[in-house]
Formats: sequence, structure tokens, C-alpha cells
Amino acid sequence: MSTAIASEYVRKMVERETSGNGDVENAVRRLARRHNLSFWQLMHLRAGRAKSVTIDAFTQIRRAYLEYCEAEIRALQEEIKQDLDRYEDNDDLLNLENETQALVEKVRLAKERLQR
Repeated sequence: MSTAIASEYVRKMVERETSGNGDVENAVRRLARRHNLSFWQLMHLRAGRAKSVTIDAFTQIRRAYLEYCEAEIRALQEEIKQDLDRYEDNDDLLNLENETQALVEKVRLAKERLQR
């Protein structure tokens, strides 16, 4: 458990959540609401000002980050599916499809470990 890791998770999630310049605070508010986290805790982690993070907060942030990863994988799978529909028997796309399935399984296992 590391404050630096939690900060990196938060930065990545905020980057994905923002819809442009000036939207950072709104993005942090949305993430805080969605994942039941403190706005200021996320802001301090994002800015690198947090000195420490509780185990509960780290676990919640990691869970939120894994959900972020799942969303990214789903988007990639949808893009691959669309390309497969267009280009049909493309071995590279089929390999990518298999690799995304492996990623889905890795994220599932990581989320399962958080439950323990």
C-alpha cells in the first residue's frame, strides 16, 4: 500500500474522466460521488500533497481503478469487435481479442483479491 500508487491511480482516473480544460474539479467530484470517496482526499492525492492514505481509502481507490481498467478493456473490446466485423478473419485482431479476454480475467482476479 503506497500513497504514490494511490496518487497514480487517481491521476489516471481523473485524466480519463475529464472532458477538457477546466473540468478537473468536476471530474474529481464525479469520481468521489461514484466511488464514495472524499473530494479533498482525491484532490490531495492527484496533486501529490497527500502524505499518507488509510488502508480503507487505498482499497477503495484500487477498487475504483480496477473499475476504470474494466471500462478501458470494454472500450477496446468494442473497438476490436467493430474491426472484426469490418475485416473478418484478421489473425491480429483475433489475437488482440484473446489478449483482452486475458486482461478481463486478470482484473477479475485482482478485484477478487480485494474482497478478501
